[in-house]
Amino acid sequence: MDKDLKEILEAYKLTNGNPEELIHGKGPRMIVKENKILGVKDAEGIILDGKVVDGKIVAKIIVKEGYKFDTPMHMCFGVTEEEAEQIVDVEIILEDNSEITLMSHCSFPRAKNVKHIMDGKITVGKNAKFVYKEVHFHGEEGGVLVKPTVKATVKEGGVYISELTLTKGRIGFLEINADIDVEKNGVVDITTKTYAVKDDKVIINETVKLNEEGGKCIIKSRGAAKDNSEVVLKLKIEGNAPYCKGHIDCAEVIKGDAIVESIPIVVVRDDRARITHEAAIGSVDKKQVETLMAKGLDEDEATEIIVKGMIGE
Repeated sequence: MDKDLKEILEAYKLTNGNPEELIHGKGPRMIVKENKILGVKDAEGIILDGKVVDGKIVAKIIVKEGYKFDTPMHMCFGVTEEEAEQIVDVEIILEDNSEITLMSHCSFPRAKNVKHIMDGKITVGKNAKFVYKEVHFHGEEGGVLVKPTVKATVKEGGVYISELTLTKGRIGFLEINADIDVEKNGVVDITTKTYAVKDDKVIINETVKLNEEGGKCIIKSRGAAKDNSEVVLKLKIEGNAPYCKGHIDCAEVIKGDAIVESIPIVVVRDDRARITHEAAIGSVDKKQVETLMAKGLDEDEATEIIVKGMIGE
């Protein structure tokens, strides 16, 4: 097996990926190590194009009208070097009445000075459904900058579901910027799970605009921050049309000298729209800790179990 492919498969395992499925599975896939494309496989109903332009990965994915994939598409973006810069420009288009789940695995196990910067443009067509799940593994050095920027449009009756999980290894510096426009009866469901330790820093800046009648949205954040880490959540929903519904839901556990700042922004421009928010930030419930300590765990072990349960580990 090629040395680069072997290294990236080892890194891929750390995101709970199955190398056998990545190499020989049925679904389409793209494998990228640093700024090299190691493999691309498309399938009937999808156009998958990837190339390197001036050291940047440029990818375009088009799911054709009416095609619905039972098998997820896998994208593996890894950096196995200690120092590297990986820049990705990707455009994803789901044509009308199509459906796909995209599993994105991002692994940087040895990172001391690694940058992973992604600019994404996503269009979800009429009555199409796009499910995007992104799982990260970072090493223990904290030397990673991850900065995805997404501009998305969800057309009439379309569904956009996104879940990012970064709970293993050090986060380093994570900055997410997302701006999503939703048309008539479109649905958006965004979840972010993070576990920040030491001097990790997380900035999440997400805006969803419900621009036409019947649009729905929920933005959820689940996480923990301890030691000297910092988490800033700037989550915004605009209700700009009749019968739109939106909700922002933040739940964060804090410990030590960490700082969590939640800034929900609700904008309503039509009196028939309803947008709400709630946030719960604080320490772990003492009764839960005491219950686990009664079973023989010390306080740190009990707290760790409760936190991991909350973020779905």
